[in-house]
Amino acid sequence: MTDAAAGTASGTAAFELAQVNISRLKFPLDSPELKDFVDALDPVNADAEAADGYVWRLQSEEGNATDIQVFGDDWLIVNMSVWRNTDALTAYMYRGRHREMLSRRRVGVPPRP
Repeated sequence: MTDAAAGTASGTAAFELAQVNISRLKFPLDSPELKDFVDALDPVNADAEAADGYVWRLQSEEGNATDIQVFGDDWLIVNMSVWRNTDALTAYMYRGRHREMLSRRRVGVPPRP
């Protein structure tokens, strides 16, 4: 669906797309095994915020989401963002630093059953 097809009579979008990821860690965030992942968070988040179609992301007062506790479980981390549409989210996900991080996403996160 294009933005025009999703628009209202006033020209504003009739919807936005929210995405949520919840992951269980294999190692603590401050472990050597997750150092590359943690070091990449700020640049990857900055890329998202500068991306065309980005609207909002979940973050604490410190500017990240890794310190937001999920379901009372210290081993879970959450990522949530809102985008103008699926095209904008897809373009961000599969380019640049985020794509590089996706290629290494199994480090620190156990495989799904």
